[in-house]
Amino acid sequence: MVDIRSDTVTKPTTEMREAMAEAAVGDDVYGEDPTVRELEELTAELMGKEDAVFVPTGSMSNQVAIRTHTEPGDLILTDHSAHLIRSEGGAAAALSGVTMKPLPGVDGVFTPADINNAIEPLHRFNPVTLSPRMRLLCVENTHNAGGGTVWPLEQIHAVATAAHAHGLVTHLDGARLWHATAASGVSEGTYAEPFDTVNVC
Repeated sequence: MVDIRSDTVTKPTTEMREAMAEAAVGDDVYGEDPTVRELEELTAELMGKEDAVFVPTGSMSNQVAIRTHTEPGDLILTDHSAHLIRSEGGAAAALSGVTMKPLPGVDGVFTPADINNAIEPLHRFNPVTLSPRMRLLCVENTHNAGGGTVWPLEQIHAVATAAHAHGLVTHLDGARLWHATAASGVSEGTYAEPFDTVNVC
């Protein structure tokens, strides 16, 4: 039987194990691991970002981004079937004290109108205390629960532009971004460009 549930159930080849055993290592806390630093620099270059940090899991990198961009009580907009909502164990609420406002996407893809409709007008009597601050828009590309849906590049730019127009920060959950690039021919950096942060696995 061939197990194709996920690339996480695969086993490294002999050559991969040998490469790991022979890799130059050091204490990454002190910036002394040349292999990790090379990976971070290469990833930042591919994504067109200033820098990158290696963490053990995609979910952890999403949570680092959320904690970086938000404060307790903030609201995050994302697709109703996003990995952030369905598969991260409520970590955003537990670790960052934020809540999710699901958007009604189709196969994981939503529109600028969905974002605009989700933005609630400030309460006219007490705008500060009655409504949580919407702070972050998260896009998942490819979308796992959407059957691996690849976001059209124009749609990515449209939703990022809408989010920025409302003063939101943007994050790309690019756990399968390599798949989007392979399927579409659009580079990782081009997909990542309109986002403030991006995670890749």
